[in-house]
Amino acid sequence: MLERIAKLLPALIIGLNVIVFVPTTLWIFISDGGPMGFGYQGLPFTFLMNIGGVLSAVQLVRKSNRMSFLIINGIFAIVGICLTLLLLLEVWVAILEQVSTV
Repeated sequence: MLERIAKLLPALIIGLNVIVFVPTTLWIFISDGGPMGFGYQGLPFTFLMNIGGVLSAVQLVRKSNRMSFLIINGIFAIVGICLTLLLLLEVWVAILEQVSTV
């Protein structure tokens, strides 16, 4: 069971990076932080998750199942899922604000 989790967590983190955090980081840089530059406040979180993605890729390439990697990937997975849910909530609120002003 622990071996399955050790294989699933790095894949989950890499998937979150490809789908959410790399595009978010690029959007923050391209849009100059969004309105009034508030997007720059999220950069430390996206950089943290990008570093977690690199560490997960290293773990998958090395194919190591050490417990320390599992703990690190578990922390990154929990933080990544929470940040993804917060991003989806922010997008949903923005959509509702646009719809309500029409």
